[in-house]
Amino acid sequence: METNNERKPILTTTINLPYTKGTYNIFTKTCLAIFSIIMTILEKVKTFTDSLSMQDYKKLVSGLWIVNHMSNKLEGICSVSSSVWDNVFCACRMKLADCICKYCYAHNQQSYQTGLREHNILNGIILRNVLIPVKAFKTLNIIFPYLRIESFGDVANVIQARNYIRIIKAFPRKRCAIWSKNIAIWEEAFRLEGKPTNTTYIHSSSKLNVPDNIDLSRYTFVDHIFTVYTKQYAKKNNITINCGGRKCMPQKKNQLLFPK
Repeated sequence: METNNERKPILTTTINLPYTKGTYNIFTKTCLAIFSIIMTILEKVKTFTDSLSMQDYKKLVSGLWIVNHMSNKLEGICSVSSSVWDNVFCACRMKLADCICKYCYAHNQQSYQTGLREHNILNGIILRNVLIPVKAFKTLNIIFPYLRIESFGDVANVIQARNYIRIIKAFPRKRCAIWSKNIAIWEEAFRLEGKPTNTTYIHSSSKLNVPDNIDLSRYTFVDHIFTVYTKQYAKKNNITINCGGRKCMPQKKNQLLFPK
């Protein structure tokens, strides 16, 4: 969805948009145009670190791909993500025999939804290389009351995490949730940027049926720990599964939005 007369060309779509041949061609052309802008500005950053204008920053932000989830688990929630396909942390974890990342739904989904993958890769190019002012992120057209950080990937460096924090700061009246396994990156990012009060940080455990042993006295910014359990293990150990693929958006009064 494009905004009206204010020239905020943020491209907003659903992950369920059918990737017909015609639609894919449009996505490809859009990616090429955005990539050209990005590379021009990144080249400028390399040579003249302090020369970017607010207009330059806004051009970068306008290239971000924001997903409006219209159905399934994340119905009613916007998300901004990068891709697992070009993330070294994700690639390493997928090779570990005991890591939950072996079953990565985002990697599988982006293997056939190539438009989604390409746009998330472009998001990563922007967010991992240029530290963008909070003011520039206000050009984003995020229309839902909740925003999820990374529904298809994870942060790759501190610059990316700091940019996500700045997106959250740009929308102080939204509730924002961060899911991540890269806790050391977020520790540094929160040290530099602070943790906004409208943020819920959820650490994702790396192993199936085994919660990560997080020192909460050190990582005080962690609000919840999310662990994937098999039905058999949960039943045997009397564990109540509070997600199970159900919708994140509250369906009833007083229902929790984010898992404990």
